[in-house]
Amino acid sequence: MERIFVLAIVFGITYLMIKSFYPYNIGRYGLILIISNALLAGFLILPSPSNPMGLMYQEMLRGILKSTKHATGDLVAVTDNKQREEK
Repeated sequence: MERIFVLAIVFGITYLMIKSFYPYNIGRYGLILIISNALLAGFLILPSPSNPMGLMYQEMLRGILKSTKHATGDLVAVTDNKQREEK
């Protein structure tokens, strides 16, 4: 059901873009837009590599939201500093 929801959102965005950018004649660039958004939709509904039950858009969103946070196994924060031990 989630994949259908993602496809519906991408289709809606594509439809709105075509109506606003190419109101009278779609032409070559409109077809390129449709094909690229169809490929994007196909990519977004693929299974994610780290969680096969999740979708690729979830993996990308998770990576974007966690990009500013430090890793949990940050070696600098976990290990003691030798200069502190000497003092």
